[in-house]
Parts: sequence; C-alpha cells; structure tokens
Amino acid sequence: MSQNIQNKVSVRLQYGELTPMIDWCKRNCVGNWYFQEDPSDIMYRSWTFLFENERDYVAFTMWKK
Repeated sequence: MSQNIQNKVSVRLQYGELTPMIDWCKRNCVGNWYFQEDPSDIMYRSWTFLFENERDYVAFTMWKK
C-alpha cells in the first residue's frame, strides 16, 4: 500500500454502517484503498477512508452523500 495517499474521507457512522461502505469499496474501487478507525473516538464511530486513485475518492464521496 502506498504511503502517500492524498485522498481522505472522514466519516462518522452508526452501528452497522461500516460494512456497507467496505462492501461498496470492494465492488467499485479500481485502485488501492483502506480505512482506519480514529483513535481519538472512544466509541469507534469515526473512520477515515483513504484512496490512492482520485476517481475512487470522488466516486466514494458522491456515493456516501
């Protein structure tokens, strides 16, 4: 995984909303991507999705609205 990923999207999710986002990325992203939890959120509701491909970043941003 590239360490210079510039395209980041931070999201706050309720219980059960993370899996559909991961599934969407698996189905639709063409480049490398990953997600990580925000360590400052003790309730594990804040996540950051990082995309290597700008197309994936834009598509994800539009889809999640």
